[in-house]
Amino acid sequence: MNYLKISVAVLLLVTPHVMHAQTDSLNVLLDEVVLEEHRNISALQGSLASGIRIDTKMIAAYPKLFGYTDPMRYVQSLPGVSTNSENTGGLHVQGSETSHNLILLSDVPVYGPAHLLGFFSMFNQDHFPNVVFSLSDKSSFLGGRLSLDPADTIPSGPGGTATVGLISGQGTVTFPLSDRSALTMSVRRSFINTFYRGLLSFEGNPIRFGFTDANATFLYKPDANNTLDINLFYGLDKGFCNYGDYGISMDADWGNTLTSARWRHRGHGISMSTSVFMSRSHVNAHLVQEAAEGVMPSHIHHYGAKFQLVLPHALQMDFEASYFDIEPQSPMIMTNISADPEHEQALLGTAAVQRRFTLGDLDITPSLLFTGYTETSSGKAYFNPDPSLELSYDMYNRGSLTLEGGRKHQYLNQTGMTDCGLPVEFWFAAGPHNDAQEALYASLSYDLLFGGGRYSLSLQTYGKHLENQVEYTGFLFDLLTHPYDLDRNITVCSGYNYGASVMLSRQSGRLTGWLGYSFGRSLRQGDGVRFPKLFPSSHERMHEFNAVANWKNGRWDFGASFVLAQGQPYTPANCMYLISNCVIVDYGEYNSIRLNPYMRLDLSATCNFNRKGRLDHGINLSVYNATCHYNEVLQYLNYDPDAGTFCYSKAHFMVPVIPSISYFCRF
Repeated sequence: MNYLKISVAVLLLVTPHVMHAQTDSLNVLLDEVVLEEHRNISALQGSLASGIRIDTKMIAAYPKLFGYTDPMRYVQSLPGVSTNSENTGGLHVQGSETSHNLILLSDVPVYGPAHLLGFFSMFNQDHFPNVVFSLSDKSSFLGGRLSLDPADTIPSGPGGTATVGLISGQGTVTFPLSDRSALTMSVRRSFINTFYRGLLSFEGNPIRFGFTDANATFLYKPDANNTLDINLFYGLDKGFCNYGDYGISMDADWGNTLTSARWRHRGHGISMSTSVFMSRSHVNAHLVQEAAEGVMPSHIHHYGAKFQLVLPHALQMDFEASYFDIEPQSPMIMTNISADPEHEQALLGTAAVQRRFTLGDLDITPSLLFTGYTETSSGKAYFNPDPSLELSYDMYNRGSLTLEGGRKHQYLNQTGMTDCGLPVEFWFAAGPHNDAQEALYASLSYDLLFGGGRYSLSLQTYGKHLENQVEYTGFLFDLLTHPYDLDRNITVCSGYNYGASVMLSRQSGRLTGWLGYSFGRSLRQGDGVRFPKLFPSSHERMHEFNAVANWKNGRWDFGASFVLAQGQPYTPANCMYLISNCVIVDYGEYNSIRLNPYMRLDLSATCNFNRKGRLDHGINLSVYNATCHYNEVLQYLNYDPDAGTFCYSKAHFMVPVIPSISYFCRF
């Protein structure tokens, strides 16, 4: 048991108190007062209402995938966030789209944060030790917020970390340039095609994939009150697949580039932050089916500047100016002459102010966000004031209640045939195809620490009314059989998200971890013609249970994570027929059927070797999907060469169980 024990010797002398006809005197001696509190050693700290901070060093002891512990995967195991299956990446927070979340890398927005079907994020945990997640955010995004920051202290000497496994290897080095500056560099590269080449196939068709990413951070601290950091990031994915039975092959590359410079000042009760940045994400895909050939380029480029000022009396002001250059998915098919690629340019300015007031045990935080937006090609412009209010009531040892509500607008959309970082996903701006997205939201949370701080309980219920949501209703074969029209492939919907979550965590002792359950609906209402009824969104999971645990026993760390969730909805095919070697599909009611429930158990064992000087090192053994449960990941068109017909089949992940071994060190 790890706990903090404080012993204080106290001598109380009560002098006589004289009253008119009576004199009483009392002498009390307390030899010792003991206050006991358990130290929090959990990898996750915080609550669903206040936000959760992830300790990347502690989370390294939890189950790894391919020898790597990704903080985003453990955010996906929190209540209110849908789990990551083998075809779902990103974060679905309280039933919203992955594009509704603001994901920040050194305060720079990231577009497309997933590698390899969501198995890896683009974040190197050793480069970004400061990770904070919140289920809500007061920016111009409708969902949650995930923020990752590099270390902001100057090391006394050089150091670093390294991990080498069968799937990927990564390394981070940090060294001081002077007593006021330091440089941190990280690189990561996959070895999937080297060691798992024979396993990467689908229905006997080969699949090849690899990724590389690199980070660099220059940190300068001229004094205790000022910090300057310059950040660079480069990431690239490359993939190839060949579906011989269908005569289809596709190769693609997609990636991100980020640069930023940020200055922060703290002193005399004032905090300021100023940053300028560039964030670029691109996709280049090449698709061939017999005589038909095409490309699917898309990109989003974001250039911006931010300023934040925090004054005494809990007054905060934020300002941001952004310019967007966007090319939505623009398939160009040789057999179907397409129009010139669409190109969008947009300007967005935001100004926000919030102030916290305290009335006894009640904290009141009103805020107001002003947004001004225009898209040049359509000429549409929007100006929206978005208010919000947060009430927090502290009941001391009985916990705390938090009520939050407000309105938001979002001007960027992401859609496509998947949501796991594949090149069939793309961004587009509000204006040409749909109006700005809007959300009216409210949530009520209860948080309690008990057992001397050993346990925590979080409960939350929420509701959202959404307008101008986008559902992509096209399919891959449509790109080869019809002239491309984005408006024909998307449906603009209203929506309703509502649900409740509970999380119980143990934060100290040999055994730490959390249990979570979520119930949630994510419903959409279409145009009333093609979609006359409410239908579930493509990522909806009504029920989900998660359990994550870590047990320390001497030099060993044993970890396990378990998820059981309802299957995602999909659209069935009523019939299929072949015309001029092109497959034509007649689909049934949209998202009217669900895949079977998703279940997965991951196990991990880490042996920490004896320390040698400054070197901490060890070996990790992990098993992904230890029960070998055949989870369904999608529906696909299957060709039966013997019968000469197509059928609609359920696909499973190419490898039912994935063992991995990796060596890690820290110096």
